[in-house]
Amino acid sequence: MEQKHPLLEYAAAEGKSIEEIAKAAECSRMTLYRLMAGKQNATIELLQRVSDATGGRVPASAFLLPPSPQKASA
Repeated sequence: MEQKHPLLEYAAAEGKSIEEIAKAAECSRMTLYRLMAGKQNATIELLQRVSDATGGRVPASAFLLPPSPQKASA
């Protein structure tokens, strides 16, 4: 089962749309979707605005990707 991103979980729990959160964070909804997918890097300032828009319930660390597993040498 695929785990939802913490921002999506927050939005569902609070009955908010990603667009509403993006507006509060002063960015586009596409920016938030790209951040959640790990397809865009963010500034510390943007991550702080997103965290602030969620009342701190979604920390900046939620957008950090886990390190990719390294292939074992043969």
